[in-house]
Amino acid sequence: MRNSHEAEEIAPEAGHLVESLRDFGYTLPSALADLIDNSLTASARNIDVTIESNGPKSHIAVIDDGTGMTLETLVEAMRMGCHGPLDRRRIEDLGRFGLGMKTASLSQGRRLTVITRPGPRRGPFVRQWDIQHIKDRGWRLLDSTSTVAAPYAERVRDMSTGTAVVIEDLDRPVFLNVANEDEHLGRTLEQVRQHLSMVFHRFLEDDVVIRLGPTPLRAWDPFLRPKSMKLDTERIPFRDQKIEVTPFILPHHSKLTDDEHHVAAGPNGWNAHQGFYIYRCHRLIVPGTWLNLQLRKEEHLKLARIRVDLPNSLDAEWHLNVMKSHVAAPASLRDDFRRIAADARRQAEAVYRLRGERQIPSDPTPQRYVWKRETIRTGVRYRIDRTHPILQSLLHCGCAHESTLEKVIMLIEQTLPVACMLQESARALEGSAGGEVPDNIDDYVALVVHTEQFLVRTGQSLKNARNNVLKTEPFVRFREAILSRLSQVTTSSDT
Repeated sequence: MRNSHEAEEIAPEAGHLVESLRDFGYTLPSALADLIDNSLTASARNIDVTIESNGPKSHIAVIDDGTGMTLETLVEAMRMGCHGPLDRRRIEDLGRFGLGMKTASLSQGRRLTVITRPGPRRGPFVRQWDIQHIKDRGWRLLDSTSTVAAPYAERVRDMSTGTAVVIEDLDRPVFLNVANEDEHLGRTLEQVRQHLSMVFHRFLEDDVVIRLGPTPLRAWDPFLRPKSMKLDTERIPFRDQKIEVTPFILPHHSKLTDDEHHVAAGPNGWNAHQGFYIYRCHRLIVPGTWLNLQLRKEEHLKLARIRVDLPNSLDAEWHLNVMKSHVAAPASLRDDFRRIAADARRQAEAVYRLRGERQIPSDPTPQRYVWKRETIRTGVRYRIDRTHPILQSLLHCGCAHESTLEKVIMLIEQTLPVACMLQESARALEGSAGGEVPDNIDDYVALVVHTEQFLVRTGQSLKNARNNVLKTEPFVRFREAILSRLSQVTTSSDT
């Protein structure tokens, strides 16, 4: 007899649901990271990532030498939600919702084929999701391989154990259907390389090999451990578990070579990568955050990076999302994390201010100041240097107001209130210390962009033009902040 409280059973409409599942917010780098999670959970030591742009044959593939799956396990793994977030998992299991392989793959293309071999005399087994087939027939798997996936089936057949995940009918990656596809593909590969080298750096350090095309990835160590100051590790008890927290204070950039300083900045720049680094089973989830502690990212705190190791049994308490890209500290831990953050921020600021901002770039060419000192018969005077790149770009840009601008510059020179300025203490004058990044840093960035474009038109390369601008006063004082902003602008324009 039917329970009187039950009403209708309403199954989700397969076609609509699978289209919705494609829009969790994956980028190509984060989707590939989710697929590599499965390879590492299967104990893979060698993982190959292929991104092929070739018209209708364009595809993405991840191949590993992990334990592989039996046919029964494969079929279950293809189920949407094959494991729930509350299921007990092995301590090294990088999964979470039982959705990652499917949603990550279908976020990039409309056909997913999985080929797996669990032993020398078993398989390979093949199962496939095709979105059009789902719309036509519902949740029914296919057991075929396309011409694109067939070579990967042969590759798995030649392995003792392993799995290949092949994504076809691509419609989301940004390098598709653009005029300069090779350029966009190159940028995409670089973004993937940086992301995977960051997310899986501890596995790469443990001799796991991840290749992008034929090239093995190199681990990106966010803590620059050979040169940084490591503070004491705290083991904070929480729900019968221990959360390990280890702060690092990175060295002042005068202690680094230009290459070391550039690499340590990370994919998103120094300021973006300060704060807590949240790891789950050694896999990086968030590369720099002050969590939900109401703490701001500041230029003078950028040397503070704090490693946090979480077990996968605390996912719900830390509000881990489907893409494994966001967490929030539980309320009962916030005081501890705020205390640790305050100490790390204090020590990072002390190191940052030890020598002040990096006043002189590694290029030995002298700075050029906006003001220049001239000795005259009656004493000394200060004039604005018309050969400064900023002034050159304004005075020689072909604008009808060039002569007016020259008169304004003369007016500024002749009305400089020297007598009043001499009566002020040096510390009281705004800009005299030059350590803090100004609130209008975006205006500085706009001037840099305008000037380097002018210099490019005069025949300089973009690299030389930017270097020439950034070694001048006042930009040299905020060189790293300006480069960070320029990097953000470039990254956002590429996505």
